[in-house]
Amino acid sequence: MIIPECDSTKPLPPKVKLLVVLLALLFLGAGIFVAVRFIKTRPTPPQRPLVVIAPLVETTTVTAGPQTAVVQALGTVVPARQTLIRSEVAGVVRETSLAFVPGGTVVGGSPLLRLVDEDFRLAVTSREAELENAKAALELELGYQQVARHEWELLGITGNAGESPDLALRKPQLAQARAKVRQAEAALDQARLDLKRTTVTAPFTALVLEKNVEIGSRVSITDTLATLVDTREFWVEAAIPVDRLSWITLPGKDGPGSKVHIRSQASGAERTGRILRLRGDLEEQGRLARVQVSLPAPLEATPAPILLGEYVRLEIEGTRLENVIRLPRAALRENDTVWTVHNATLAIRPATVAWRDTDTVLISDGLESGDTVVTSELASPIDGMPVSLGQEK
Repeated sequence: MIIPECDSTKPLPPKVKLLVVLLALLFLGAGIFVAVRFIKTRPTPPQRPLVVIAPLVETTTVTAGPQTAVVQALGTVVPARQTLIRSEVAGVVRETSLAFVPGGTVVGGSPLLRLVDEDFRLAVTSREAELENAKAALELELGYQQVARHEWELLGITGNAGESPDLALRKPQLAQARAKVRQAEAALDQARLDLKRTTVTAPFTALVLEKNVEIGSRVSITDTLATLVDTREFWVEAAIPVDRLSWITLPGKDGPGSKVHIRSQASGAERTGRILRLRGDLEEQGRLARVQVSLPAPLEATPAPILLGEYVRLEIEGTRLENVIRLPRAALRENDTVWTVHNATLAIRPATVAWRDTDTVLISDGLESGDTVVTSELASPIDGMPVSLGQEK
């Protein structure tokens, strides 16, 4: 059988085109029907309730009341009174006190060392003899006075009035004898004083920082024997920002300076002192004001003594503020705002800061007593977002 060739360039008849279109629509409709049927008949997943994620926050309940601004500073312990001990007489050291050693504590008025004193005792004996001679000469002169007065009376009877009465009565000789007695007494006092000075005593209860002599050392009046520091009080020199000066009280006619809590950074020992004075110049490097603080009985601090040269932390009691709220510094947010919680939702409030330091802030406006303040962090805080309350600090 012979199949006739088809001409591909020849257009299809209209009936064929219509048939092709109808077949295409039929297949498309069948596909849509099947898809819709499949969607309608698929199983429905179980419905779950909507879960609201509320981040957990730590909070604290605040209370308004009087608070004291505390100025914090760092300081260095320095001597309040330091003296160099020198001998007032020259000599050789015979003995020293057991407490007279570097690091030892000597009681005020107690002997530190004694010099060889034989020469000074001999000088006292010699001056005593000179005084006895002067007194004996005075007694002789007093006897001459009586003879001269008697002779003068005889001359007065004969009418001889040309002679001077002072010379005739030996008044210059008497004054000279009395002057020699006073001179001998002064020499004796000086000798006794020099003998007393062979014992060198502590001028006050002190810590021995340095000792420069030993038994057998020859000392002169220019030699430094020791360096002593008063143990009853040390000073702390501290630097604070100039704008903090208005918050503290300096000593004056209105009363003593601000109370200061002093804590050793090394041992944790604590003492309480007061502001003594404001130095009249600024620190060269930081341009900070410098104050001096009293540190009473530093060696009696517990659990360890506070030593010279130590670095200490100071908390200076400043101005007292009324009706303010104290918060940790971390609770103050950006742009001086605070986060509070009300009905389990977050509220961001602006706050007025009356005082701030590295650890705390005092809020004078923006919070009230009983408010719950967030103290922990939130990744993306939004005003009105739900929160869960955790542990309250």
